[in-house]
Amino acid sequence: MPPKQSLSMAWLLQYLRPVKWRMVLLLFMLLISIALQLVNPQIVQRFIDQATGSGTVSSLLALAGLYLVVAVLNQLFTVALDYLGNDVAWRSTNRMRADLLKHTLRLDMRFHNRKTPGEMIERIDGDVTHMSNFFGMFIVQIVGSFVLLTGILGYMFVHSLPIAATMTAFTCLSIGVMFAIRNLGVKSSQEERQANASLFGLIEERISGIEDVQANGGVPRLMNRYHRAMRAVFRSGLKAWMLRVTPWNATVILFTIAVTAVLLISVRLYLHGEITLGTLFLFFQYTQMLNDPMEQLGNQLQEFQKAKSGMLRTRELLSSRSEIEDGVEEALPDGPLSVSFEQVSFSYNEEQQVLHEISFDLKPGERLGLVGRTGSGKSSISRLLLRLYNIDDGIIRIGGVDIRSLRLKALYRRVGMVTQDVQLFDGTLRDNLTLFNPNLSDEEVFETTDRLGLRPWIEAMPLGLDTRLTTGGASLSAGEAQLFALTRVFLTKPSLVILDEPSSRLDAATEAALQTAVDQLLERCTGIVIAHRLSTLDNVDKIMVLRQGRMIEFGARDALAQNPSSEFFRLLQSDRQEELA
Repeated sequence: MPPKQSLSMAWLLQYLRPVKWRMVLLLFMLLISIALQLVNPQIVQRFIDQATGSGTVSSLLALAGLYLVVAVLNQLFTVALDYLGNDVAWRSTNRMRADLLKHTLRLDMRFHNRKTPGEMIERIDGDVTHMSNFFGMFIVQIVGSFVLLTGILGYMFVHSLPIAATMTAFTCLSIGVMFAIRNLGVKSSQEERQANASLFGLIEERISGIEDVQANGGVPRLMNRYHRAMRAVFRSGLKAWMLRVTPWNATVILFTIAVTAVLLISVRLYLHGEITLGTLFLFFQYTQMLNDPMEQLGNQLQEFQKAKSGMLRTRELLSSRSEIEDGVEEALPDGPLSVSFEQVSFSYNEEQQVLHEISFDLKPGERLGLVGRTGSGKSSISRLLLRLYNIDDGIIRIGGVDIRSLRLKALYRRVGMVTQDVQLFDGTLRDNLTLFNPNLSDEEVFETTDRLGLRPWIEAMPLGLDTRLTTGGASLSAGEAQLFALTRVFLTKPSLVILDEPSSRLDAATEAALQTAVDQLLERCTGIVIAHRLSTLDNVDKIMVLRQGRMIEFGARDALAQNPSSEFFRLLQSDRQEELA
């Protein structure tokens, strides 16, 4: 979706097209409701005139019964309008939420590194919620208000020109004032939404790190930051509210003047015998009713200001473009894939270079072990292979194809990755193992978990694969979580696997079991293993040693391990001394 169309009426109306017939029904019901509102005061007028004149009891009872029926019908239509309006609003805005979420998920990691999940929840859900009124009731209420105004003023022009002129002047002046200052609170509403987004980001960030917060006595500092964020929300919200209600306050003052003028004119006409007591009541009632559409217009202008702030923030989000451009190439060679880095340099920001001119070749089916201190660039290489970031210089080829020319789907179909932290989702065990892929059968899942030693744990679950897991995976041990991740990769049948320190949190026994599973996985594909524990690299073919983003050593594992002058040899000696200690 081009950014220039993000806030266009055509873009907004596309979300109303699927509910257009509901909108038609909404407008039809609204016209009936307005007609009922206009009829009831006239019934009261006749009742008063007949009660003060020569009306019979039966006619008065008939009018009272008719008034009751009309009032009940009007109330039923009001309830139905509220229900249908909310239904239209949620149906249309839920599609917008889905589009925003899909767009956000396609943005690159640089964008997501700048945004907290809490802030993105507020951007995708909170901003759109403030737009829901626009999609459901804004158009209907605006149309309904003008129809009701037309009906009231039309009746008054027929029966009393002075009162009609007074009402028309009030209406035009009120509408003019409201539209003149309709954008008064838009900027403040944007600031209010941003303050809320910052608050949600703070809460999400601290809850996700609750262990560190509690263990290090960070609760008082957290509460201090929370109170400051809440103060910002309160201040921005108060300012935005005061500016949004300014149009409504202006109409209240004008309405008070209009009611006073209409009452004075009506009483004068009654005293001169030009109108009846019932007509006097009718004029007063219509004047009171005149405030309803004006108040609705004022409320809708407040909602429009909130909706417009949400639209502007939505446009800003939709205008964000991923730096990762999808390629067009679909084809990759069958079987294990080769990997080639040619003078690759990379940085997360301009201030610090992470990788410096890295070059190496990995043949199909070979296993590469990456070693180096924390921050040396090991994980960055894995992220670049998955195109989570763009490189600054150089070329990366997989299967002989420049990954920039590959479609991302084609890349992800053939490349799998096991990270240190395994994410589990709220769903069944089957859903978490297959990542919600319905095409994978239970037989395939059981065959894979049996090979990895995870099947006994699954069979011990109350409902087997149908057992529901909670988000975060608190019910799994570190070893089980890593086996989970390996199972996911196994089921995708990748041709290149990246293992990012898979045994970093495991004990020796669990690590040995996991290593057996890893060896099985790497039998049929090319592998890159990032490791702190050098024992996990016993079966790799080649070793790369990184230091401060530079490749200081690359070669066959056995040759480097037997060469006393190599960096890898020294790392092995240090590792063995630590184990003995």
